[in-house]
Amino acid sequence: MNRDGRWNRAMAFVLILAAGLRLAHWWAVRDEPFFAQLAMDSQEYDRWAQAIAGGDWWGSEPFFQAPLYPYLLALVYRLAGHSLDAVYLLQIALAVAGLAALARAADRMLGAPHGLLAAALGALYGPFLFHDVQLLKEGPAVALTSLLLLTLAKLTAEIQSKAISSLDHAAAAKPPGGRKLPLTEFLRTAFLAGVLLGLLVLLRENALLLVPFLAPLAWRRGDLRGSAGRTAALLVGLALVLTPVAARNAALGGGFLPTTFQGGVNFWIGNNAQADGTYRPLAPGRQIPAFERAEPRRIAEAEVGRPLTGAEVSRFWLDRSLAWGRAEPLAFARLALRKLGLYLSGYEWPDAVDYEWTKRRSPVLALPLAEFTAVALLAGAGVLLLILGRRRRDLAALAPVFAFELGWLLATVAFFLFSRYRLPAIPGLLVLAAIPLVELGRTLRAGRRSAALFGTGLVVAVWALPHLADHRPRTDLVEFNLGRLAEERGDRAAAEHHYAAALAAAPDHFLAAMNLGTLAAKRGDLAAALPLLERAAALEPAAPDAAANLGAGRLAAGDLAGARAALERAL
Repeated sequence: MNRDGRWNRAMAFVLILAAGLRLAHWWAVRDEPFFAQLAMDSQEYDRWAQAIAGGDWWGSEPFFQAPLYPYLLALVYRLAGHSLDAVYLLQIALAVAGLAALARAADRMLGAPHGLLAAALGALYGPFLFHDVQLLKEGPAVALTSLLLLTLAKLTAEIQSKAISSLDHAAAAKPPGGRKLPLTEFLRTAFLAGVLLGLLVLLRENALLLVPFLAPLAWRRGDLRGSAGRTAALLVGLALVLTPVAARNAALGGGFLPTTFQGGVNFWIGNNAQADGTYRPLAPGRQIPAFERAEPRRIAEAEVGRPLTGAEVSRFWLDRSLAWGRAEPLAFARLALRKLGLYLSGYEWPDAVDYEWTKRRSPVLALPLAEFTAVALLAGAGVLLLILGRRRRDLAALAPVFAFELGWLLATVAFFLFSRYRLPAIPGLLVLAAIPLVELGRTLRAGRRSAALFGTGLVVAVWALPHLADHRPRTDLVEFNLGRLAEERGDRAAAEHHYAAALAAAPDHFLAAMNLGTLAAKRGDLAAALPLLERAAALEPAAPDAAANLGAGRLAAGDLAGARAALERAL
């Protein structure tokens, strides 16, 4: 990167801006629900991390969820106590460091202006700010991806260097002093890339599918020995990270599992006759982490008729999904296209916390920040400019970005979608999105006013486009989760209020109906409870908890025959 004072000052400003926006957002939401009181995956990570920090670092069963993030949380808890703010501040620091790495990666591939603008876009990217202040692994995964892109950019640059070319003729190059440079000097970058990829796999297991996309980056035509060595070094780095996890899983009866045993389960959730492209639990209503871990094993073992290892559970669901795909190839293809549409959508499809709802509670997120649609359109324009300009050298330098983007898209669409799952793809898109901005700057400096004015108008329009879309908060999701949080802290009146609001927003929300009916039954109002429990059971006939709660309600009302029918259905 150009290291003169002007560029250093500009980069420092970008990083300070990134940190300032994130700190202001953290301060705005630190006492809000979902940030101060955790829900769903965040709550499970917190529980798991507290157990690890308390001494249960080995665990008692194979990993079902990626383990790196809870172990990182556990380290924070051991050092700073059980402080969510300490986690959020650490994640903000990692985000800023990730932007610095992204700037260096773009600089190495295209030049200093591209690095500065890619980092600036990242500083202003709304979904980054949103996830950096959540107890979720997405923020660290983005920072790690930026570091991986920097290492891959360095690897591809080294492959093109004269020092690497000399490996065609000798096992080592000679620097000016005449000392032979060991071959390991050329393999170190590939090894580091493998280690970083392994760490990313332990944050997001689908990253393991990146191997066939990233390994070819180590190859160079006419350099068989060097290419094989670099590829081996990358794979050794990857194996070094995953082997301890695989050994632990095997020791706990999981079979061969280099990461977790939810891969096959997640593939089934994303690829079956009832799938819609996003998350649907195996058993309706059982989408809390404890059930997500237990239900796949329970169902698989009931069907097979014997206990299964974690690897066998994963294989059971994978085989079932592939069998459906072979039997219904057109439906499989349509579903894949739907998931591709979700991946490319400008809507931030929510999991437990809604992006649009949080915008109304954070003055920072309410700003006209960069959104996915704007970044994707700018990135597409960047690629088009390179192709039309026949800038083959730049296209070759961007090979790590293209390989990662394609690999991540396929590795995500293969399963199911929440918008947070695409976040690791954003750093690469930011590098591409910087290209038209750099070209616009060159046009301005060249004095081509008409072209500069037209280009500026296009950029402003692209930036504004996502903010014109009518994306409203998922009121049913937000109110239901607020009800769960209220119920967990013992505020039944608030819980009933939120469940009723969720049901009003989505009359087919069976969980809201079931929980509202259950709370009415607990306060002895069976007249109000039974219609709600009947409604929940009718909305989801396959939900065991809805049938069980209906049976309990009928039993309390003295309807023994009705209770028996509902309880038998639950069983």
